[in-house]
Amino acid sequence: MLNLSSPTRTTPNPLLRESVYEQLRADILKCRILPGSELREAALAERFEVSKSPIRDALMRLERENLVITIPRQGYRVTPISLSDVEDMFHLRAALERACMERIVRRADSAQLATLEAFREFAPERWDGGFVEYNRAFHRHLAELAGNVRMRDHLGDLIDQMERAVIVSVNNIKHGNPASVVAEHCELIDALQQGKARRAEKIAEDHIKAAAKRVVAAVSLMVVRS
Repeated sequence: MLNLSSPTRTTPNPLLRESVYEQLRADILKCRILPGSELREAALAERFEVSKSPIRDALMRLERENLVITIPRQGYRVTPISLSDVEDMFHLRAALERACMERIVRRADSAQLATLEAFREFAPERWDGGFVEYNRAFHRHLAELAGNVRMRDHLGDLIDQMERAVIVSVNNIKHGNPASVVAEHCELIDALQQGKARRAEKIAEDHIKAAAKRVVAAVSLMVVRS
């Protein structure tokens, strides 16, 4: 008798398809599947215990997000991290985060601004993903506070796309204590809570430029090693 409680390789379940896509996307973004890795439909179907159809759907969606590329007559490959792409993403992110600062000062109330207090320190035990997760959560929270849904979604997607490069930088270059980055966050929080839009914009831009310098250096080192 067929067990309906577990997926089978012929199950055309939309929820199953979404689950396969989300798991595969998370593995790529968190570098559990490394940049440049080959992706075989048969192997992925075996891993997820599904037919090739939901695997193919997931890979096509990931290709549209530029996380996967098609190799003619070979299959799929996780998109490598390129130096030019990283630089472009940081340039766009700096522009979006500057715009967020002005909107936060203009629109956020005191209760919303008070929620930033949770990011004044980094407590490792609170973040399963370590400093990368803490930093990601802080910047996504800023996007939420800006109150522009389109800008929030674009920035959130960009932060997701950049996570691979950030993880590579953490793995390749030891930055030591993250206190300096947390201190920059505190400066930004102070400026926002004091209603100083221009200062917040300047701090945000400098913060992103400093992050770009670290990540670009790590990606450059990775390219040289490869």
